[in-house]
Amino acid sequence: MANPAPGGRWSGLSRVSWFLAGLAMTSLAQWTIVTVLARAGSPGLVGQYALGLAVGAPVVLVCGLGLQPVLVTDVAGRFTFHEYLRLRLAGMAVALFAIGVVAYAMGSGGGPVVLLVGVAKALDAVGEIYFGILQRRRAMRTVGLSMALNAALSVVVTTGLLLATGSVAVAALGSVAGSALGSVGYPRWVVRPDLRRAAGAGGWAALRRQRRLVVTALPVGFAYSLTSFTGNVPMYIVQHELGAQALGVFAALSYATMGANLLYAAMYQVLLHRMAELAGAGRLRALRGLVVRLVLGSLLFGLAGALVARLAGEVVLGLLYGRDYSRHWPVLVVLALGIGASGALYFVNAALLALHRFQHHLTATLPTLGLVAAASLLLVPRHGLIGAASAAVLALVVEAVTKTLLLRHALARAVGGPGTPPRGDEKPRDRPAAGPVPPERSNVPKVTI
Repeated sequence: MANPAPGGRWSGLSRVSWFLAGLAMTSLAQWTIVTVLARAGSPGLVGQYALGLAVGAPVVLVCGLGLQPVLVTDVAGRFTFHEYLRLRLAGMAVALFAIGVVAYAMGSGGGPVVLLVGVAKALDAVGEIYFGILQRRRAMRTVGLSMALNAALSVVVTTGLLLATGSVAVAALGSVAGSALGSVGYPRWVVRPDLRRAAGAGGWAALRRQRRLVVTALPVGFAYSLTSFTGNVPMYIVQHELGAQALGVFAALSYATMGANLLYAAMYQVLLHRMAELAGAGRLRALRGLVVRLVLGSLLFGLAGALVARLAGEVVLGLLYGRDYSRHWPVLVVLALGIGASGALYFVNAALLALHRFQHHLTATLPTLGLVAAASLLLVPRHGLIGAASAAVLALVVEAVTKTLLLRHALARAVGGPGTPPRGDEKPRDRPAAGPVPPERSNVPKVTI
């Protein structure tokens, strides 16, 4: 069978498939590590590992500044790859210092695990910069392979070390090894032609450019951190009002909808650079049409998921988790309704990033955090887990609607702005290839079918 034309529909599906496979492997590896700790160790070991994730992940997210989407959408090449990499390395140095302080304060009980898990997360964050340049080359196969390599090494080494030593602190070295080789080593080797090129300006000029990059990416970084915290607010309230057992049920039901979010995340990563190209070429009508189709598709997908949950949710939950969970199928129906809003939010976020409306993420996220906190405090004590699910879905809907309105306003301004082609269906102008390295001089393997 002949290969489809580059950039065709089949090629796009292939890129989504590679990234989706990498995300699935990452999620499976995380679940496997927790399962191994639970079966070969004790609940205390699981708690230490979970604490390491709870401490390390938010700190790394805050210090990461959301640089990856800024890099992927920088089709004009305003900043070099080295500038993104240097800033991410500096941010991870700050993150590791903060995590180290927390680990030292915790002592020998949980400190070593927190520190090692934090190192693994910091390495993953450095790897995101390499992933960003690979996404601009549409080399999603390499990204997916990197994620799969990280996942496989983490599981194998962590399991081996745990069985050999019985220490979760030693076993955490498996996550560090997987991140070092999978997230950093392999993609760095692939993009090594980029690293051999000039790093750009030096001295005060370099510092001024780094400061500009910080100012550009800071709203995205804060928004990402707040979004991560916002999604956990209903769980915090459930823990406080209903106890640990109810929290376990709610977390398990939430995981049942994870597959849809993995699909959305894969599509988001693949479409982000395409949307940035459309925006950079002034093809705003094509960008708007793409977003509309994606949002409508995600809403229909959410309705279909809610229907399936209504008809078969009790049986599915019973098979997955047992009778104690199956009676909570109405909660699954509410969470399934949120799948549509979640997908819409992914795609609207991508369009805003493509238009470089980075501040809009922070503008919409701050009130959403207040809303989900108020709704959780009001609904959880009165309606239990249904109230928690309703608060989570309400926050998704409000944020999606708010960002849709901001996107509509941004598109209207862009169409009317100076130098923007009117009505935007024109063919893209001839322009230099995006990024610090022209594609024809890069050794990044292309996706082929």
